[in-house]
Amino acid sequence: MNSNIKIGFFTPYSSIYPEMTPSLISGFYSAFPEKYHNLFQFIPEYVGQGGDKAITEAVNKLLNFNRVDIVSGFVSYKVLPSIIPNIENRHKMALFFDVGEYIPYNHHISESVFNNSFQMWQSEFALGYWAYKQFGDKGTVLTPIYDGGYHLQSAFRQGAEMAGAKEMDFKVLNYLPEGSQVKGRIQEVFSQIKIEKPSFIHALFCGNEALEFYDEFYKSGLNKQIPLIVSAHMASDEILKQVSNLDLKFYSASMWNYNSQEKVNLLFKKRVADFAGQKPDFYTLLGYETGLLFERLIPEFQKRDWPEIRKRLKTETIEGPRGKRSFFLNSEYATPIIDIEKIGFNSSTVTKIAIEQGTALKYDHKTYEKIHKENVSGWQNPYLCV
Repeated sequence: MNSNIKIGFFTPYSSIYPEMTPSLISGFYSAFPEKYHNLFQFIPEYVGQGGDKAITEAVNKLLNFNRVDIVSGFVSYKVLPSIIPNIENRHKMALFFDVGEYIPYNHHISESVFNNSFQMWQSEFALGYWAYKQFGDKGTVLTPIYDGGYHLQSAFRQGAEMAGAKEMDFKVLNYLPEGSQVKGRIQEVFSQIKIEKPSFIHALFCGNEALEFYDEFYKSGLNKQIPLIVSAHMASDEILKQVSNLDLKFYSASMWNYNSQEKVNLLFKKRVADFAGQKPDFYTLLGYETGLLFERLIPEFQKRDWPEIRKRLKTETIEGPRGKRSFFLNSEYATPIIDIEKIGFNSSTVTKIAIEQGTALKYDHKTYEKIHKENVSGWQNPYLCV
C-alpha cells in the first residue's frame, strides 16, 4: 500500500473559535470508517491571522519542505490569487474552508482548487430579502469596521434590494485602537436610532463585541420598539448561551439546525460523539462533509490517481446535515437551505422557532460582480480569526 496522503492545513489564530482546526479535523475523520483514517495525515501550519504574507510563506513551506499532496485549511478568497500559481506549478490540488464572509469570485479560479464554505453571506442575503418583505423599507444596518469590511452587509443589502427595498441606512462604528468598540460607546448610536425610527435594525458583530451589543441593546430599551435581526454567528449557540439571561427577542437565519431530527443529522452527531466525544459546531460540520466526499474517493486516493480525483471533485455532491453540498466554485455550486428563525429566551433557556424558509441567491454574475466592486476593505484574515 502506498504512503498516506499528506494534507497541509493552514491554521489561523481565532480567539472566538480557538478549537476551529481540531474541530474540523475531528469532523473529517468521523465521516468514514476508522480503518481508512491512516490514509490521510494532517500537517497543521500556523498562519497567524491568515494574511497574504503568512499564507504565501506557509504554502511554500508545505509544498517544498513538508512535500504535501493537498493544500488545505482556512483561507480568505482575497488571498487565493497569491497562492494558486504555486499550487498549480507544483501540480498539486487544494481544498479550502471558509465561513462565507466573502462571495465567491465570478470568474474562473483554478481547475485544481476546491472549496467547502459555510456560505454565511447566503444567510445575510436571505435575511435582507426577508427583512424588507416583513418590515418594509428604511431599515438600519449597524456594524463595527471589522465586520463591515466583508461581503456580509453587502449581501444583506442586495437581498433587500432584490425584494424591492429602495432605502437603507448604514451605521459603521468609528474604530478606537484601544478599549471596546461597543461598550459605553454605542448608546449614542441607539439614541440616534430612537429618533430616526427605522423599520428594523440589522446587527453584524462577532465575538465579545456581539455579547456587548446584546447587553447594550437590552439596556437601551430598543428591544421593545424596533425589530432586531442578527447575523447567523450572533445567533450561534456559543453566543446565545452567554446572553440568555437577557429579556430579548429577535430574528436570524440558520443554515444548519443542530437539533434537527433528520437521519443525516442524527448520524452526524452520533459519529462525532463516538469518535471525538464532543458536541459538533459548524467547523466540525465542514470537516464531516469533506470526509463524506473523500470517503467516496478512497480507491482513487489509494492509487494516487490525481487526474481522476480532480475530475470527480468537480462534479461530486454529498447529502449532509445541511443538504446537498458541492465543492467546485462554478455556476453549479450548491445553494444552502436557509431557515428564518425567531429567537427568544425563557428562564435562561434559548428558544428558536423556524418561521419561514429563506431565499438563497443562485449563481448570478451581475450581483456577484456588484458586491465585489463595492467592497474595498481588503480584509485578508478569515472571518472570526481575530
